Amino acid sequence: WLNAGSSLSYPITFHGNERKVTLTGEAYFEVAPDADQPFFVATGNTTIQVLGTHLNVNAYSDEKVIRTTLTEGAVRVVKGNESRLLKPGEQASMNKQTGMLKVTHVDVEEALAWKKGLFQFNNTQLEVIMREVSRWYDMDVVYLTKHLDDKRFSGIMSRYSEPAALLRRLELTGVVHFQLQGRQIIV
Repeated sequence: WLNAGSSLSYPITFHGNERKVTLTGEAYFEVAPDADQPFFVATGNTTIQVLGTHLNVNAYSDEKVIRTTLTEGAVRVVKGNESRLLKPGEQASMNKQTGMLKVTHVDVEEALAWKKGLFQFNNTQLEVIMREVSRWYDMDVVYLTKHLDDKRFSGIMSRYSEPAALLRRLELTGVVHFQLQGRQIIV
């Protein structure tokens, strides 16, 4: 499954001793194990070795972190000489600037909300929300107010709602205001 603004590159036929795909954006994979041809997902300078499993990879170019969330099976996340083996319910986060790789337990439902047609935020920064909204609705976001990175929001809403409906719900907090002008969201 590919999320909005995502692409997956792969050969017509996998040859040799591996199955390798290249991801830009976000995708959910269900991979059958094959010891003779292991499956790899390449995202920039990070490689995920899939050991027969279900996983979500979020590797958008405009995000600061590449996140690999495991729902079933096992994966190995490799960055340079460092690698981490994930268990179900864990997420590996690799900071693109520092190269730091850390593993935490996460809410898998939140990580996979997009696959179910939902926006789901839990104490999420406004700028992170607006990047996701921008990708989904294919709209540009323009900030007239600076320093909104300390504003955080929580909630769940269908992705199939009109953008104005989502923005109205955020406005109900009294913290932020939006204007829609064509394909632009003014914050």
